[in-house]
Amino acid sequence: MARRGGKQGQSRLSLQLILLIISFSLIFVGKVDLYTARAAKLTISEFIAPIYDVVSAPVRAFETMAGGMRTLASFRAENVRLRAENERLKRWQRRAEILESENRQLKTVIGAASTTELVPVTARAISAPGGSFAHSLLLDIENIDNVVRGNAVVNADGLVGYIIEVGRKYARVLLITDVNSKIPILLSTSSWPALALGKNTKTLQLDFLPLEAKPKIGELVLTSGHGGILPAGVPVGRVISVSDDAVFLEPSVVLEQISFVSVLTQSGEKPFEFNKSDAEAFFAPLPPESSGRLLEGVNAAELLQ
Repeated sequence: MARRGGKQGQSRLSLQLILLIISFSLIFVGKVDLYTARAAKLTISEFIAPIYDVVSAPVRAFETMAGGMRTLASFRAENVRLRAENERLKRWQRRAEILESENRQLKTVIGAASTTELVPVTARAISAPGGSFAHSLLLDIENIDNVVRGNAVVNADGLVGYIIEVGRKYARVLLITDVNSKIPILLSTSSWPALALGKNTKTLQLDFLPLEAKPKIGELVLTSGHGGILPAGVPVGRVISVSDDAVFLEPSVVLEQISFVSVLTQSGEKPFEFNKSDAEAFFAPLPPESSGRLLEGVNAAELLQ
């Protein structure tokens, strides 16, 4: 019995020793496997890294391009917004200058009667502005009943011209740049009166400006309303050149880009008629004699017949 117990104890001790050795062996193998796995992973990473870099280069370029396009799109949207805001501020500036000029004039004539209210009629431009010898525009007007010769034609930026011919549905506008056009104006800052003459070019010239007047570059020029034909306070242009010989204006309206305009008609039952006797105030007549000045445009008398 004692031998059998001793053999069992030795067998148990030997088994425990074997299990212990196996356990340490497994731990060692596990450590070795972990190190091997890490080394293999590092080797694979080092092998794949250059390939990944080459493959990802176009992806990075595309992402950069996409980001640039998004940035450009945002810049364009911001540019459009700023342009619209700038245009709105310019219009408010023109409005402020008009009101300032009206305020200055009303201070000198307190209690003056206001002019007849005008009713705008929308019209669509269907022809290009004139040519070398006549700057005019043909309008398609649906509600043409109260439209008569002499009505002012405007858009959001200022004066375009005035009606010289009226048909059953169409009307012709003489643009302010035409050589026959003469617009009574006022300098918005100093309120000096003058005439804005068309020259068949993109600019207007001031005439009959008092010697005491000192127009400034950028000064707004408004219709004066003298003669009772055109309404007062409509922007005509801005001073772009001042010299001893002449003062030139740039029109407020880009005449080459006109699409829709408003014709200012009288609100009364009987529309205002443009009399031939008033032609001298708005058209440059032909010289009575051949020895006079050269022909500068279409005869105003023919236009009003």
